[in-house]
Amino acid sequence: MKKLLLLPLLLLTAAAPGGKEKAAVKTTEKIADFATYTAPEGWAAEEKIGQGDPQARLEKGLHVITVRLAGGPGSRYKSPAEFQGGFEARSLGGKPAEKARTVIVSGARVMVYRRKVPVALPPPDESGPATLTSEEFCVLPAGRRFFVLSYSYGDTTPDPAYDGEKAWAEFLKSFRAKKR
Repeated sequence: MKKLLLLPLLLLTAAAPGGKEKAAVKTTEKIADFATYTAPEGWAAEEKIGQGDPQARLEKGLHVITVRLAGGPGSRYKSPAEFQGGFEARSLGGKPAEKARTVIVSGARVMVYRRKVPVALPPPDESGPATLTSEEFCVLPAGRRFFVLSYSYGDTTPDPAYDGEKAWAEFLKSFRAKKR
C-alpha cells in the first residue's frame, strides 16, 4: 500500500520543472508614455508588446513603420550597443547593417542603418533563395531606455502609387522622445 502512495508523489516530483526559470516580465508601458509622433495620413496604427518591449506598428499597404521602446524590464536588449550587436540589427545571414545616412530625430543626430530582410521564403518542402527587401532603422537613446525606429516595404517591386520613404522621413521629423 505504501508503494501505491509513493508512486504518485514520485511522478509529481519528476514532472516538476527543473531549476529556477526566469519568469517573463509583462509590461503595461505604452509608447505614448515615452514619446510623441505623428502617424502619416491614412496609415493604420496598432500597439502591442513584443520581445518584452512596447511597440507601435504603423502601416499602409505593404509599407510599415515600427516604433520599439527597448531597454526596460523584460526587454531582450538592455542597451543600444547590445541591440546593434544582436541578430535583429543584422541582415539575413548575419551580415552587419550598413550605414546609410544620418538624420536628426528628437533633436539628436542619429545614424540610419540599412539591412536586408526576407519578404518571402521558399515553401518548406522546397529549396531556393529567399526574396529580400531593405529595412531602414535607427536607434535613439532615451535616458536609460532607447527607441528602435524602423521602416520597410514588404515587396521587391517599388510601389508607384505611394512613396513610403517620404512618409518615413516625415515620421522621423515628427518623433519626439519625452524627457523622463
